[in-house]
Amino acid sequence: MIRQYKIAKHNSTVCGYPGRDFDWSKFCWDGSEINKAIFKGHKDDKAPLPGVDDGFIEPDCQYLHVPYDWLENGTIYRVRPNESMRAGEIYRRHLVLKQRAVKNEDGWYWELEQEDG
Repeated sequence: MIRQYKIAKHNSTVCGYPGRDFDWSKFCWDGSEINKAIFKGHKDDKAPLPGVDDGFIEPDCQYLHVPYDWLENGTIYRVRPNESMRAGEIYRRHLVLKQRAVKNEDGWYWELEQEDG
């Protein structure tokens, strides 16, 4: 069976720390924020869209690169699913076979392929 869970602070980690430790209003999910250049000769920089990492942090588990506090600092953080949502773990009484990050019309989701039963 395949289920999707909207990416949020309660089901994600940021750079290895609990998602609840971060201000989620500072993530830029739509690429709309612009970092104002403070150095002479540099241009203003628009936030990149969140993107799936090219590789896996482990087999069958993806994470996202998401701009964070782009307006002030222009940083990009790794957003990962909680450990319980990763391949080989039991999540909501079902074994996770594969996990990936998917973009739907209303935002990003952790998609879990789980064993039926």
